[in-house]
Amino acid sequence: MHILSKSTYIKGEQCEKALYLFKNRPFLRDKLSMEQRAKFKRGTDVGLLAQQYFPGGLNMTPSSPSQFDKRFHETMSNLGNPAINVMYEAVFQYDDTLIMLDIIVRDGDKWRAIEVKSSLSLSPTYYKDAALQYYVLKGCNVPLSDMQLMYLNADYVKQGELDLSQLFLFQSVKQYAESYQDVIAKNISNFKNIIKQPHSPKIPIGNQCETPYRCEFHGYCWKDVPNESDKPYTIDYKSLYNLLGDTNQPTAYLNLLFYRPAVPIFDGDKPYTEFIIGFSILSNNGRYDRVYRWNCLDDMSRWKESIPLLIEQLAGYERVVCFAPQNITASLQRFNLDVAKELNYKIINLREVLQQSDFHHEKVKNDFSLKNVYESVFTDKTLFEHSRIILNATSDNLAERLLVDSDLELENKALRDIYNHLA
Repeated sequence: MHILSKSTYIKGEQCEKALYLFKNRPFLRDKLSMEQRAKFKRGTDVGLLAQQYFPGGLNMTPSSPSQFDKRFHETMSNLGNPAINVMYEAVFQYDDTLIMLDIIVRDGDKWRAIEVKSSLSLSPTYYKDAALQYYVLKGCNVPLSDMQLMYLNADYVKQGELDLSQLFLFQSVKQYAESYQDVIAKNISNFKNIIKQPHSPKIPIGNQCETPYRCEFHGYCWKDVPNESDKPYTIDYKSLYNLLGDTNQPTAYLNLLFYRPAVPIFDGDKPYTEFIIGFSILSNNGRYDRVYRWNCLDDMSRWKESIPLLIEQLAGYERVVCFAPQNITASLQRFNLDVAKELNYKIINLREVLQQSDFHHEKVKNDFSLKNVYESVFTDKTLFEHSRIILNATSDNLAERLLVDSDLELENKALRDIYNHLA
C-alpha cells in the first residue's frame, strides 16, 4: 500500500501542511473550480492523443484504487514479456510512493519512460515530477534508456490530417532527474514522517498558497484572516468617466466565447489557436431586452460565420461593451480585418477600463474576472465561473452544450448591470 503519489509529492514540495491535510483531513479541501476541471480535461485529451503516437499499447489504468497493487505486479511482469512493447498508465511503486506513467515504450533491451504535458513549454514543476517518476522507476529496477517529457510544439501548423510526429516534441530529463535523486529520497522520507504526525505542521500562509498552483486548502488556511472582501470596492471615477465618454449612445453588450484548443482543429492553425465558437448580444429598446444568440457548437468549422453576423448585428450601435482578458480588437483583426475596422471605434472593453480606473476589491486581487467584478459590485449576488461555459461548449453531452446560450446571456446581463451601475 503506497503512502505518496506523484500529485501528493508535488503537493508536499509546495507546502508540507497541504500534504498533511490532504492525507489526513481531505474533507477540508476547497471545491474544485471549473477552471481546474477544464485544465484536467485538456490534459486528459492530450494524453489520449499522445498514446496514438505509440499505438497498440496495453492500457494499465486501474479500475479503482484497490487495483493499484495488482496493476503494479502486472506492470512488472509485462516488462519481461517480449510481446508487449508499449504500456499506457503503467503502475510502479517504490519507497511507499506510487506513480502512473503516461507512456513507457520498449527501446531495445531497455525502456523509454514518457510523461505527457498539454503545454507549449516546460516548467520547473514538470521537471520535478518527472524526476520523482525516474526515482520510482529506478527503484523498481526498470532498465531505462531515457526519461522524457512529451509536449506540444508551438510552431506546428496543421495541414490535412494531424501529424503527431510534428505536433509533439520530446525533451530528455534523465540527466536532471539523476542529479535530483538524493533530494527526492530525502523529501519522501520527510513527507512520510509529516503524514504520520498527530497534527499538521505550523506553516504560516504565504506565497506557497498560490505558487506554483493555488492550494486546494486555501479556504481553510485563510479562514482566520480578516475578510477584506466585506469592504466596498474602490475606483477612480474621474478616470472611469473619461474612459467611458458619452454613455447615452445606443449600446450593445457583447459576450464573445473564444475557444483555444490545445490540439489544432483546422488547417493553418497552431496549438492553442483562438477562434470564436459563440456569442450573445444584449441590448434594450426602451422596454424589453433584445437578445441575439449564435454558436457553432454542432460544427465548429462554421466559426467564420460569426464575423459577418457580428458586423450585421452591431451595425446599429455606437458603442459595444464587452469584458475580456484579451484585446478584442486585436483578436478580431486576426480573424478578419474588415470586422476589426468596422467595430474598432465602437468597442469598449470594460475589463481594461476598470483596470485603468484603478478598480480594486479583495475579490479581484488574484483574478480580474467578470464573476469577481460582479460580486464585488453587487455583494448580495453571485455569478458562475466562465470556465463552466467552455466545459459545456466542448462537452460530448448535447444537454450540456444546450446550456451555453443561456449562460452567455447571463454573463451578458451581469456585464450590463456592472456597466449601468458604474456609469
